[in-house]
Amino acid sequence: MIKVEFAKGWATIFEEAGLLSFEDFFSYCSGQTVNKNKKREVVSLTLDNAGSNKQLFMKRFFRPHFKDMLFTIRNFGSLCSQAACEWKNAKLLLERGIETYHPVCYGEQMRFGLEKISFIITEKINGACLTDFVAANRQSLDRQQKEKIITAVAKLVRKIHNAKISLPDLYLWHIFIKNNSVPDELGEDDLAVIDLHRMRINVSNRNALIKDLGALDFSLSEKYFDDNVRRFFLDVYTNSAQPGEINALYHKIKSRSRILSNRRRRLEY
Repeated sequence: MIKVEFAKGWATIFEEAGLLSFEDFFSYCSGQTVNKNKKREVVSLTLDNAGSNKQLFMKRFFRPHFKDMLFTIRNFGSLCSQAACEWKNAKLLLERGIETYHPVCYGEQMRFGLEKISFIITEKINGACLTDFVAANRQSLDRQQKEKIITAVAKLVRKIHNAKISLPDLYLWHIFIKNNSVPDELGEDDLAVIDLHRMRINVSNRNALIKDLGALDFSLSEKYFDDNVRRFFLDVYTNSAQPGEINALYHKIKSRSRILSNRRRRLEY
């Protein structure tokens, strides 16, 4: 079975660009490949429509792992394609008031209820990932601006966790600062999360949330974020919990962060 679904108003835009059928999208070769492995590739594309450029990303999935299929059952109660999984995850975040890439189209080719290939297209986020932003502005960012960024990140993560959502890939490079600048009043709505492939919903397991926080801690470069900034993050995230609670949480997060660091070192050797 083949299916293509469009967000409201986008079917006409793609049709004008000659993209309508599943094969049109999956064989599209005019974009630029920005990432590729054996299981998926990401292509950037620009569509000209009514004098305006639509900057998009298309992620195409090939030969999904069986464990990825089982993951969709755990999340949604039934099998779905990897593209449909990201489509649902992105829409769920947006419904909860959590910014992410806006999905505009997805398609899937299923056989006997199992995914063969699929794709999803999202609008490009106008901004930069926080690792690139901080590195590029390291000389101009003062302590107060860093605290603004950390405060917004902490409130964003708390909002995600309060919605019973877990993001195991919650690395700093998967958080974007929109419009590529630090406004006077930076809030969680000025940030967006990406890479929703492993996003879990209806999560009440505290250990899963600690793993999210451990991934984030692992991704914070010590060149820019010292221990005081990390503890400041926890003050905001926990909404000023008791010092003993914060210390206990801090040690659990650091333990998870060390596991990820050790895993990376083993892969490098």
